[in-house]
Amino acid sequence: MPPFDDRRAPPSALPTGGVHTLWQRVRGDYTLGVLVLGFVVAVVWLLPFALYRAWQGNWLAMANDLVLSALLSGAAGYAWRSGDTRRAGWVVGLAIVGGIWAIGWAARFAALFWIYPGVLMLFFLVPPAAAIVLGLAAIAGAAALSWGELGGHEGLLFFIFTASLTALLGYVVAQQAQQHIRGWRKLSLLDPLTGVGNRRLLELELAQAGGALGTLVVVDLDHFKAINDRLGHDEGDAVLRRFADVTRGVLRKSDRLYRLGGEEFVLWLPQGEPQAVQALLQRLRARVAEDVQADQQPVTFSAWVAVHAVGEPWQACLARADAALYDAKRTGRDRAAWAPPGPAMVARS
Repeated sequence: MPPFDDRRAPPSALPTGGVHTLWQRVRGDYTLGVLVLGFVVAVVWLLPFALYRAWQGNWLAMANDLVLSALLSGAAGYAWRSGDTRRAGWVVGLAIVGGIWAIGWAARFAALFWIYPGVLMLFFLVPPAAAIVLGLAAIAGAAALSWGELGGHEGLLFFIFTASLTALLGYVVAQQAQQHIRGWRKLSLLDPLTGVGNRRLLELELAQAGGALGTLVVVDLDHFKAINDRLGHDEGDAVLRRFADVTRGVLRKSDRLYRLGGEEFVLWLPQGEPQAVQALLQRLRARVAEDVQADQQPVTFSAWVAVHAVGEPWQACLARADAALYDAKRTGRDRAAWAPPGPAMVARS
C-alpha cells in the first residue's frame, strides 16, 4: 500500500464542518484554501461580471465568465466534500489557462490583469513541472491575444518579464510551503522514537485502503516492562528502535509498520495469505532474536494475527487481533495466536 496521501483521503479521514470551522480546514490544506478562494472569486467577481457582460451584449465574454464560475465552484465543492484536492486542483489549473485565453479572445486587455493571480495560483494547485508548463501557456496566450493592448515590443517585454517573475515567486513560495507541510506531517504521523507510523497514520492509511483484503498483526515485545525496570528507559528505547529497524528490514515494500504505543506495534500485510504471514513471522522472530538484545539476552515477541476480510471495517479486525492477545498471554510468550475469522469471512465460507 502506498504511503498516505491526504490530497485524496476519504471524507471520514478529514475534518468536517460542525466540528472544525472553514478557517481550520483551509489552514490545514493550502490547496483547499486556494480552491475555496477560487469559489469566492467566482461568486464575488465572475458572476456579477457575467451579468454586466450580458447587459453590454458581449455574449462570448458572458459565457466565458459563467463557465469559469461553474468550474471554480464545482471544483471547490467537490474538494470540500470528498477531500480530493488533487483532481480539483487540475480542473482549476486547466480552467485558469483556458479562462485567460478565452478572456484574451473576448475582452483583450482583461487577460493581462488575470495573468498574475492566475499564474500564482497554479503553483498551489498542480505539481511544479505542470505549473511551469501551464503558466507559460497562460503567459503566451495573454501576450498573443492582448498584443494590441501592450503598446508594442517594449510593453511585451515588460509583460513577459513581470509575469515570469510572478511565476518564479509562486514557485519559490509553493516549494517552501510544501517543504514545511511535509515536515509538519512527518512530526504528526510518525512515531518520534522509532520513525515508524503512529496510530494516527494507521487510521488514515487503513481508511484510505478501504475494505481491501489483508492481514493485521499486533506485535508485543515480551517482558518489556522488566527490561525498562532492570536496565532503564534508555535501554528500553534502544530496544524499541532496534526492533523497528529489524522489522522494516524483513517486511516487503507493500507492508506497513506502526507503533501503537509502549512496546506494541501493528503490521498491515496486504494480500497476506496465512502461510505467507506465518513464514514472515518466523523470519521476523529469528531476526529479532539474533539482532535485538537486552543485557546480552535475545528479545522475543508475541503476535496476534487477524485476517481482514473484504468489506470488514478495519477497526473490527484490529479488535479481533487485540482479543487474541489474551489467548496468547494465557498460553505463554514468544508465540503467535490467530484470531477467529470475522463475520464477513464466516458468511463467505
